[in-house]
Amino acid sequence: MPEAPRRHIDATTLRGLAHPLRVQLYDALVTFGPATATMLAGRFGESTGSTSYHLRQLAKHGFVEEDPGRGAGRERYWRAYPGGSQLDSYELAEGGSGEAASLVVGELQRAQSARLEHWLSVGYLQVPREWGQATINSTAHLRLLPDELASLGAELTAVLDAWHERVDSREPGADDARIVEVQIHTFPVAAQDVP
Repeated sequence: MPEAPRRHIDATTLRGLAHPLRVQLYDALVTFGPATATMLAGRFGESTGSTSYHLRQLAKHGFVEEDPGRGAGRERYWRAYPGGSQLDSYELAEGGSGEAASLVVGELQRAQSARLEHWLSVGYLQVPREWGQATINSTAHLRLLPDELASLGAELTAVLDAWHERVDSREPGADDARIVEVQIHTFPVAAQDVP
């Protein structure tokens, strides 16, 4: 089954995500997989009514959807839209939505940074040694032109997409697999005048 395309976030759909709790809910569904409003309420210390409302708003704007393969009766599981989402901060800023885009990007970055910080401080002590030894913490500095940076990003994304296709059918708890977060940051370094 081909992977769903990445969803382009425009100014209209951004309004559906530009709330700190909605970003957290979306990030949790992307990171940990399908969950109910009750499960997410427990994770974030919110009421089920609040998480239900925000999940419906996320669904209305196409960020999440009901997971038809899970739940029974009134128990409704939600999942992130397959394929993920992407936004162009410059496009949104030019359209007057820069503040909302900054909120979304900032919240997502805080969540990623918190998971990385947890791993580096104590997380590695909470997994068997083979898991810790299989991880990498690497930085590379390259002298690139803008089109080369874009090509690098496309190649890295293609590798991750291929791995998604390879492992997406795994069910939680079916084997020894764990959620593994891959953080790749590509950006120009601020002080580039130094040789």
